[in-house]
Amino acid sequence: MKQKMDFQITQLDYSKELSECGCGKIVDYQGQRYLLTNIPDLSEKEKAFYIKLLEEIKVTQKELKTRGDVYFFLKEYCLENLILLNKEQREKILNLLEWECINESVLTPLLHEPEFEEIVINGQKKPLMVYHRIFGWLTTNIQFENEEKIKTLINKMASPLGRQLSYHTPLINAVLKNGSRLNASMNPVAFSGINATIRKFKENPLTPLNIIDYGTISSSATAFLWLAMQTNCSILICGNTGSGKTTTLNALFCFLPKDERVIVAEETPELTLPQTHTIKLNTAEQVNVNLGTLIDNTFRMRPDRVIVGEIRNKEEANAFVNTMLAGQARGSYATFHAESAIEAIQRLKSFGIEEKVLASIDLIIVQKRINLIEKNNRREERRVTEICETIKEGGKLELRELFKYSFEKKKLEKKNESIQLMDKISKTFSKNNKEIKKLIKEKEKILTNLQKDITFWEFFNIVEREK
Repeated sequence: MKQKMDFQITQLDYSKELSECGCGKIVDYQGQRYLLTNIPDLSEKEKAFYIKLLEEIKVTQKELKTRGDVYFFLKEYCLENLILLNKEQREKILNLLEWECINESVLTPLLHEPEFEEIVINGQKKPLMVYHRIFGWLTTNIQFENEEKIKTLINKMASPLGRQLSYHTPLINAVLKNGSRLNASMNPVAFSGINATIRKFKENPLTPLNIIDYGTISSSATAFLWLAMQTNCSILICGNTGSGKTTTLNALFCFLPKDERVIVAEETPELTLPQTHTIKLNTAEQVNVNLGTLIDNTFRMRPDRVIVGEIRNKEEANAFVNTMLAGQARGSYATFHAESAIEAIQRLKSFGIEEKVLASIDLIIVQKRINLIEKNNRREERRVTEICETIKEGGKLELRELFKYSFEKKKLEKKNESIQLMDKISKTFSKNNKEIKKLIKEKEKILTNLQKDITFWEFFNIVEREK
């Protein structure tokens, strides 16, 4: 009788290898992109042995906290039971045991792959999915065989954070120790069955150079934003889900001085800022501290800059506006779901915010996740599609398009010169418009000439020297 594993690894006879990553190969199989993981596939005898090891750990209640603990347990078990493993078998079983006992089971190598942005469990007997930064969604060759295993794994990650997926709490959100975000649900909330989504936290944040290199934004637009960030300027970054709004916002903070005091108020911790004088505040539902409460608190903290995080509702929209109206900070920043600058204004107005108040937002940046199909190949790209400034004209709010993405030319093009923000930049740098344009060109040249592979912190230090 075959031994039943909690998970299954499927091997595919693929037609084309597209790329390699740390945990396997990305291949084309029947016109669909797959991730073939290098997770060990055990023989029937090895499966039987592995299951006995797990049973032994459970019965004896062994505490295995390190790879060394796992190694000595495996060695002792083999000696006591006169079992001889060859080197390949020992490595395979040791890795699987370590992942199962100490880490996150077969999710472990996926969580450590830097190019993966999201990992999705869609239920039992369904392939795990991962979102790759370049290749988009990939179907993996891993699937969990039962719901109980999925639930156990979710709770293993969530329990240290005071969360537990159960019939009484069938929907949970948690921020894992490494900063990744976990969302999970089960019956009766999840009609299709238990599921989980992990949005990975970037340990090494992207720099402005990275988002230029990926084609998300142009170097000329980034040079303009470099100066905009150094003046008194409030920015709203809009776009659809997964478009990289927060990533771009994080990158822009490389352009702020090291000693500015930045207060971050978020529902979910996502930002990694280089400023040493940064205070991060998070909402806490269990003690009734919402985003509005956090924003009110920032007014007593003498901020230079305030980040509200993501605006999702009327209360949060008003909190963002209040940070600008209070006039205590040199700039306020937030992300928002909207497909265009016009839609962003309309949605904010639907929250009851007046036009004259919305004029306090200096810039609206729209960044979108775009589906492209070329030569029967489908891919996703992230592109800044609009950069607009707000202008009060005759008592009415108007949007002035500074940059707009041309789908025909496949690039972000300059459309108009800034008026209101250019005036602010001129005053900040004590230069006239002609001199500011020259300065923007100089910044663009720096961005073009810098090495693309420098780290977030190295880039920040270079900007500090260029003040």
